[in-house]
Amino acid sequence: MMENVSKYAFMEQDRPILKAELVGNKDYPNVKGDIYMYILDNGFYLQGDFSGLPKNSDFAFHVHEGLLCEDPGDKMLFLPDVMSDALGNASAQIFLDRIDVNTLADHPIMIHLKADGQEITVACDVLERVL
Repeated sequence: MMENVSKYAFMEQDRPILKAELVGNKDYPNVKGDIYMYILDNGFYLQGDFSGLPKNSDFAFHVHEGLLCEDPGDKMLFLPDVMSDALGNASAQIFLDRIDVNTLADHPIMIHLKADGQEITVACDVLERVL
């Protein structure tokens, strides 16, 4: 499962502390995404890779307060937007320094297509602790 995880010099560990495997909903069944979060000295590093997205599109990216993708609740962490390329692929590399990993664990992380002033949910999974 973690064959695509990259180890960077600034990482304190080889294994992520949190992970999620996003799966597209019924309207976007080909969407897949892998999210990994690592502990750093002064925060966390989030690595995300997505495929099967609508091509050349903008996406909002959030962690929600709920515990299930089916009932995600309000947004609790707004991550930088991502943009898909001409093949429907996107990636995110984000440094987080003002959040506790325990706050994010067991909450849905979602990607939403930004279209016509709306955010349409495309894929979701719950951030799980890696033991």
